[in-house]
Amino acid sequence: MKHYMIKRIIWLVPIMFVVSIFSFMLMYLSPGDPVEIFLSKGGDVPAPAAVEAMKERLGLNEPIWKQYTTWITNIMHGDFGSSITSGRPVLSEILKYFPNTLRLTFMSIGLTLLISIPLGILAAVKENKATDNLIRVVSFINSAMPGFFVALILIYIFSVKLRLLPTISTGNASGIILPTLALTICLSASYVRQVRAAIIKEMGEEYIRMARARGIREQSILLGSALKRTMPAILTIAGINIGHLLGGTAIIEIVCTYPGVGRQAVRAIADRDYPMVQGYVLLMAVIFVVVNLIVDVLHAHADPLVKRRILIENRRSRRTQA
Repeated sequence: MKHYMIKRIIWLVPIMFVVSIFSFMLMYLSPGDPVEIFLSKGGDVPAPAAVEAMKERLGLNEPIWKQYTTWITNIMHGDFGSSITSGRPVLSEILKYFPNTLRLTFMSIGLTLLISIPLGILAAVKENKATDNLIRVVSFINSAMPGFFVALILIYIFSVKLRLLPTISTGNASGIILPTLALTICLSASYVRQVRAAIIKEMGEEYIRMARARGIREQSILLGSALKRTMPAILTIAGINIGHLLGGTAIIEIVCTYPGVGRQAVRAIADRDYPMVQGYVLLMAVIFVVVNLIVDVLHAHADPLVKRRILIENRRSRRTQA
């Protein structure tokens, strides 16, 4: 297991190097000069001297390789640069809104599991019956609806018609309900199908038939054996979705006007605030990769089959090296 973890950590180095290059190149791949766009926001054509002065201050007159070297060196020291629009440090701007996105992510994943696991089990137990067909149809409809459409429907029902929730969120308790529900509805559709398929597959295994032959209650077999065997895979999917949601809730945050880091990143893109966008992309990539690494390690510890496969691969690797 130690060898497996070391190998995964080593792989992080080239991955993060490629991500850092991609993040840095955003400024050069996008059309227009960010400095000119920023200085011309008031409608006036900026003076060439002002443009050159700002480029000199931001270090944009240097060769591209030197800009990248300076940028990545500063990042290694915790300096992500300053936002062009606000002038404040990029890292502090991101960390200001990141807790809101973190709260939204964990609430959505928790509510999704709370809803999806019972519904998936119920659909598996009632396989091909009316209950199963109803759950599958509803899940199919949910999966076909994009997140922004679900969010708009929820705003119309709970904010416009019923006036139970605010249309503009300030990050408080009531303001997080709508984006949480929107994300939960979108996520639960796939989770229900995955739980159903995993339980049906597990209930057809030989050890389940042997347990039934010994007279063990069906409920004990379902919850004590089948669900226990499928939980590592379900939690692995949930862990991967945590990394995805931390960087992928921007659309829901915009529609629900939720003050998260994704919404701020979209604003930075609109303002051509490239230091902010670069910092956001790099940080979200680091979080996603680290979360995936943690999930893989936990899955390897929780699932005996994965642990056995890793041990076999390690033995083969040692024999090859010998």
